[in-house]
Amino acid sequence: MKKNKYLILTILWMLFIFVMSQTPGNDSSKQSNFIVDIIIHILPITRDTLSFIVRKCAHMTEYAILGWLAFAFSGTFEMRQKVHYIAALGFAFCYASTDEFHQLFIPGRSGQFTDVCIDTAGAAIGLL
Repeated sequence: MKKNKYLILTILWMLFIFVMSQTPGNDSSKQSNFIVDIIIHILPITRDTLSFIVRKCAHMTEYAILGWLAFAFSGTFEMRQKVHYIAALGFAFCYASTDEFHQLFIPGRSGQFTDVCIDTAGAAIGLL
């Protein structure tokens, strides 16, 4: 039962990431700008810089959660602890790669290897 719970949660989170990546560039920017409009009054930072930070933090957060879920799911199998971390991080890297490839086909979006690295770093943080 525990295995199924983490598998279902992992798949649901992957679907959430997919749906967010399916959002066209303009709509995605509107989502980010909502957060930027709240924070811009607090921090002395340019809108473009803050928007960049918010978008990349969203990437890291999505993949921190995915990394943790993948780790929890891999924990339902009999293997050494270190292997669980490597498997979860490798899984997050592979999913981030396919996610960025997917974004190549979405208007206003682009697939970038730097985002794969940011996503993977987010997964690593989630594993800590």
